[in-house]
Amino acid sequence: MTSTAAPVEAAVEPWRPGQPHAELAADVRWWLGSPLSLGLFGRLALDQVAYRPIAAAVDWSGRFQQNFTDRGIRSLTYGMLMLFGDESDRRFDTEELKRLHGGVRGTGNGDFADTRFSALDPELWNWIAVSSLNLFYRGYIAVCGDDLDSEQREVVYQTLRWMTSYLELPSARAKLPETLADMLAYYDRVAEECLADNAFLQYADDSFGSLPIPALLPKQLRLLVSPVWKLVTPIALRVPKVLGQRHVHPKMRELLDIKATPLSRLEYAVYLRATRLAWRYLPRAVALDPLAYNRYRYERLRSAYHGMQLDSFAA
Repeated sequence: MTSTAAPVEAAVEPWRPGQPHAELAADVRWWLGSPLSLGLFGRLALDQVAYRPIAAAVDWSGRFQQNFTDRGIRSLTYGMLMLFGDESDRRFDTEELKRLHGGVRGTGNGDFADTRFSALDPELWNWIAVSSLNLFYRGYIAVCGDDLDSEQREVVYQTLRWMTSYLELPSARAKLPETLADMLAYYDRVAEECLADNAFLQYADDSFGSLPIPALLPKQLRLLVSPVWKLVTPIALRVPKVLGQRHVHPKMRELLDIKATPLSRLEYAVYLRATRLAWRYLPRAVALDPLAYNRYRYERLRSAYHGMQLDSFAA
């Protein structure tokens, strides 16, 4: 395989015109800025709580049980701040994320009373980072990658790695894998050696079937939308369940007892086709998070203004 890791990683902005596979890299970047990526493939992140100390930490914090929808919204918005904010804001929010996790350490409760954890343990932190990389990579390949060759898939990975490099800790044990092959090998090793069933994993998997209405919404609005929310969410959540189950690692398929059926295969084909059409044809204003769309508009305008400039001021 001819790797393009070096040029993509070395570029200040790997999606700029003139870089290898710039159009592909740009599309991957905006995929990170779309709620479709996390919303439709977020169940792949269940592999995080199959790692026992991480399950103990999330259970100990109580925020999953309190209102998982709020937790998902906060994760999405924090991610957008660090992916598409101004450089100074990105640096601040990145350090703030690490500072906030510094208080997540101790010993678990209940079933996890024998399990110690620290969110800033490089091995645990790196698993969460690689799990996130894997989630976005699997989602993009499913939606856009049918005809990508090995070199192009490396570009997809390197773009995702470049964009999420803020997740790295100073420790050498918390560096993101350098190549796609390294990432897949690392994932396979951790899945084999560290992932196992636990009570919180099963609870989290079941919780995805019916999400609570966000407490972040004003009280009056919650009361207004509550009947529709209860009716629509169980139906809507079927889509990410089917998409996610198709792309989980074999170890997670075993732990969650996932079995394909003729109905789930048909559903998958329909949902995937709809997602591909949505990503291809929806206006960016609809497909992107508002902050990502703000960056998209800025860069389009910047490119247009640059296009009006002279190549030289000489006579």
